[in-house]
Amino acid sequence: MDTRLTYICQTVQNNKSKIVIWGALLLLAFVWGSSFILMKIAIFDSSGEFVYTPVEVAALRIAIAGIVLLPITIKYLKSIKRSQMLSLLAIGTLGNLFPAYLFTSAVSSIPSAIVGMLNALTPLFTMIVAAFVFKTVISKVQFSGLTIGLIGALLLAAGDLGVTTVAGDIEWWACGRVVLATLFYGISVNILKNKLEGVPSTAIASIALFMVLPPAVIVLFYSNAYSTLIENPHGGSGMIAIVVLAAIGTAGALILFNTLIKWTNALTASSVTYIIPLFAAMWGWMDGESLTIVHLVGGVVILLGVALVNGVRKKKVGDF
Repeated sequence: MDTRLTYICQTVQNNKSKIVIWGALLLLAFVWGSSFILMKIAIFDSSGEFVYTPVEVAALRIAIAGIVLLPITIKYLKSIKRSQMLSLLAIGTLGNLFPAYLFTSAVSSIPSAIVGMLNALTPLFTMIVAAFVFKTVISKVQFSGLTIGLIGALLLAAGDLGVTTVAGDIEWWACGRVVLATLFYGISVNILKNKLEGVPSTAIASIALFMVLPPAVIVLFYSNAYSTLIENPHGGSGMIAIVVLAAIGTAGALILFNTLIKWTNALTASSVTYIIPLFAAMWGWMDGESLTIVHLVGGVVILLGVALVNGVRKKKVGDF
């Protein structure tokens, strides 16, 4: 009787843990999936006129997130070796600074939902960089996933091919900026995995942001962000969107992601990649963005490619 009672208690506890983990996973996907619409709110007012420029939004995001994580930076900075500083600078630049601008620049030209879908290419480029730079072996299934994912990206870019955007560019150039950002993410992740083993991931993120804080501050010093905040009727609401994007979408999401990894493993935590496009598409639809069937098919194809790249593993005892 005691054994059966213990089994029941363990089952209840395991189910409760799974609910908590899935709740955290959905919350993280919601936060990251909402980032793209927040960029749009910061860049445009209700009439479609520019409020903050993409450069200003990116610089403010980096600066605010870096300041929010400053206590963590102070805690870990002295323990970082000099030989690790170059890797941290690379992560700050390729994993934070450049993508921040590339994403906001793309959102100023194409629907935020498409940007969110293209963001799912990150695991594909992570695998490509791992194979060509760090000599990681890629299976035939994973190679098929890479090919399928890139086809999906081309479908998204071709959704409105030839349409002139607000910035005067052709839409596929904007899609290309998102693809470039995911490539930078792939390089950054591989540097983190291969060059900074043993360094806490929270410390890596906070110090990397701290190292790119100076260029962000310099950009803001020469920008019109302050005058926009004071003079533009939508400056206040745009700034609120940026603060939420930086403090919650960058700093807060990082802490939640690290917590998920501790609760489960990196594979389970990275499955958030599959859910982010759903929230991005939902926000885009609610904001009246126009998505064609080609866009939706492209998004599904990308997710299929990502699924093949990540692979399907057999669950072991105790796996989530």
